Amino acid sequence: MINRKIKDAKGVTLVALVITVVVLMILTNIVIYNIRDSLKLERLKAMQNDIANLRDKIASYYAQNGKIPAHIPYTKIEEIEQAGVISNTVDTGEFLIIDLSSLETLTLNYGKDYEIVKQNPENAQNYKNLYIINETSHNIFYVEGVNYDGEIFYTDYTAKGKDLWPVNLRYKEGIKIPEDFSYVEGTKDTGILIRSNSDATKQYQWIPINKEIKEIPNDISILNSKKEDFIKSANAYQGYYKSTQNNSKEVLYLELENWSKTYDQQAVYKDKNGETAYIPANFQVSKTPGQNTINQGLVIRNEQTKDQYIWIQVPKSIYTTATSKEDYENIEKDMKMYANIYTNESNTDTWYDGCGIETEAEYLNLKNRMLASIYEKGGFWIGQYEVGLDNANTEVTQTDQIQNLISKNGQPLMQQDKYPYNYVTCSQAQQLAQTLGKEKSYQTSLMFGIQWDLVCKFIETNTTQNRSDILKNSTSWGNYKNQTFSIIKGRYTNDPALANLWETINLNEIYTKPLNNAILLTTGVTNRNSVLNLYDLAGNVGEWTLEKSETGEAVYRGGDFESDEIEQAIAMRKTSAEGNKNIGFRIALYE
Repeated sequence: MINRKIKDAKGVTLVALVITVVVLMILTNIVIYNIRDSLKLERLKAMQNDIANLRDKIASYYAQNGKIPAHIPYTKIEEIEQAGVISNTVDTGEFLIIDLSSLETLTLNYGKDYEIVKQNPENAQNYKNLYIINETSHNIFYVEGVNYDGEIFYTDYTAKGKDLWPVNLRYKEGIKIPEDFSYVEGTKDTGILIRSNSDATKQYQWIPINKEIKEIPNDISILNSKKEDFIKSANAYQGYYKSTQNNSKEVLYLELENWSKTYDQQAVYKDKNGETAYIPANFQVSKTPGQNTINQGLVIRNEQTKDQYIWIQVPKSIYTTATSKEDYENIEKDMKMYANIYTNESNTDTWYDGCGIETEAEYLNLKNRMLASIYEKGGFWIGQYEVGLDNANTEVTQTDQIQNLISKNGQPLMQQDKYPYNYVTCSQAQQLAQTLGKEKSYQTSLMFGIQWDLVCKFIETNTTQNRSDILKNSTSWGNYKNQTFSIIKGRYTNDPALANLWETINLNEIYTKPLNNAILLTTGVTNRNSVLNLYDLAGNVGEWTLEKSETGEAVYRGGDFESDEIEQAIAMRKTSAEGNKNIGFRIALYE
């Protein structure tokens, strides 16, 4: 009896054990399946993230260089075509392997075969772990594809129902298709035709221009306040879109303010000519043609404050005696030799009481930092505009402390259409300038004299302005008393001491500055007074520097709106011991 009970008990235990094992196997298979499914989904997301990353990098590259980073053809696309994600009407160009080595700060999950193909392009068709791009549509595909839920994905959109992503051409022969518009037909030569996504009856055709325009064409209509923007855009992009409706004068021109992603750390930027500039952390680079190459005036802006700067290139080939970035004396010597036509031995970059820097040792340390940075980086940044304020500056006194100035007027701004920050002494201007680089990886200050001379040399090297235009007479592109010209936006006054006398130029109004009248303008109001995207270097307000005059007074450069001599120039030097209405400042930025 006892033995039977024992046997019965054993039998029950074995059955339970079998059931337990079966249940565990089922659960294990479910877990394994879920893990595999999760891994497949992760692989799909990794590919989609790669393509999104590539799309952004290639768009930036294209904006800078006018071409895509790809040249090796790839023809084995049958499987991608069968998936239905290639458009016969949009992906009409050749498929090319993306040159991953041309894209900076790029991290990808796939595409590793590119390193092999790069060395042996003739065998490219034998590899599949590659990213390819259509040269016309710029649509990107992963050749090998990723299998998920029984379907192979080759890009970040599919060809099924609600998942269909519109494949929309963004460029045609290098001409940009504006946002919210689609390409219809045509070429650059025959006239690219686009239509509005929200109203298909609104169509525009590309009108190319072959040479720089100065005036608005007769067959179009633009508000006065937009005329300069239109002219800049048309010249930058070498054309504009015009409505196709009968007798319509309506135009559509490409947006100029187009910025790269914010650099999260200091980086090196290379333009389409192969020239380089260093970009500080938290800055963006302009992607607008005419603003994204160094020899035309490379523009960056602080992503947070929106302040804008221009890169002043100083070729490393000028250093014939300097041997290292610590060789300060010879660096300065070589710089002076390079810009010697604009230097002046009676004025020196030496400390004096009243320059805004407390001690001679601090001045020397700052100067040496500037010299070393230019030597190592190949240049420096200066404000695109004179320093300005949101409201007219009328409350400054010569004894105001910096915090009092900031609480009264706000932070200094390097932006268009601001009131020039005048009345400050050189000392106050330097202390205000330094606040912008406080606790940053870079330094900000007034320009040293040698920096201003290097700006003059940069203009001479990269424009049609000759030495005389810079050294003796800049009145053709500056706001001086003895000049007249018209402006169609911004504000102006003949007495900046009284804020209520500032006049605003309204829509469809044109203001002509009277000859032999001293009129102060807000910053950057006219392209006439700009060169290499730098505004108001000539005239408007003079600009304090850290240069010491032979009399021991502060030096300001560029002339001002009250200057009435026959010849005025950006290279000129004047001196003053006090601030007044016709002197402001500009900021330099370096590592």
